[in-house]
Amino acid sequence: MLLTLLALSLPPQSPAVGETIPLQMKRHRNWAIELPQEGFRPVGQGLSLEGHFFAASVEGSNLGLDLDADQNTDVTITGKEGAALLRTKDGFLYPIRLRATNLGWEYASAGTMSGKRGTTRISLIDQDGDGRFGEVGEDAIIVGRGAVAATLGETVVIDGELLQLKASSAGDSLTLRPFEGETGQLDFVDAFSGEGRVLSAIVASADGKHVLDLAESAGTVAVPVGNYHLESAKIGMGTMAVKVSRGFAKDLEVTASNPASLTWGGPIRAEFHYDRKGGQVAFYPEAIWYYGEEGERYESWFPVGESPVFVLADADSGQEVARAMFPGSG
Repeated sequence: MLLTLLALSLPPQSPAVGETIPLQMKRHRNWAIELPQEGFRPVGQGLSLEGHFFAASVEGSNLGLDLDADQNTDVTITGKEGAALLRTKDGFLYPIRLRATNLGWEYASAGTMSGKRGTTRISLIDQDGDGRFGEVGEDAIIVGRGAVAATLGETVVIDGELLQLKASSAGDSLTLRPFEGETGQLDFVDAFSGEGRVLSAIVASADGKHVLDLAESAGTVAVPVGNYHLESAKIGMGTMAVKVSRGFAKDLEVTASNPASLTWGGPIRAEFHYDRKGGQVAFYPEAIWYYGEEGERYESWFPVGESPVFVLADADSGQEVARAMFPGSG
């Protein structure tokens, strides 16, 4: 009895607070996901994925491929690109995209491991094509129903809540628990100054451990303390989607004591290349670079219909030499 009483007097051991999200493979027949680093790998003599080997052989310009890891050709891929679904008897399932290049056939993942936390969809992508889905800094993640992925980090923001994240190697589950480290407040999405809808807004810590898409997070958001930079963003403007990269934007320090804000967007300045031959000056839309308030760069932006006017003036007299607008603009 004495031993029993002593045992009962010990403090209880509380399990770690967390939740496990089951994930299932979803094949994307029409791949539309934008990855931070697209990772096509050479097919070579076959694909080695999570202990399975799918043999391949080249016949002329065609690719013969083993789909079930029995080392026999099951399908022949012709043309310049194709798709296939690899599966084994033990339940391994892996869809791929294929393309022919001058150096041979290459493949990349064509699937996501997806599940839901409440009403929010979470999707993991095997970005580097090695058959594993939980590699921080190598694989990618989408939170929500967007099509722009962020590099997989150790944390994620879901419904404004900062969570620690750990994915299984097979990608069939995801464990989430409240972040336990020191945090500060970051205002990113609301700090954007300009027209258009913020479709993605990805910030990354200097150490690469935290890569967060804050597009769905209005106002200030709790993030781990540290230095952050704009990794990428996407702005929807009517039928056009403008991509944003870091450009010359500086790091932003997030501390526990003071909220931080990344002021980005307008006013926009342009740097451009031109050719001058006598009285003729040529401008090229693809050789014009746009930068925002923080030095971030706006790409894939061709503002036809709202074209800026480019004026070339003499440096000494200030007299206008030439002006130009994009073709088709009013």
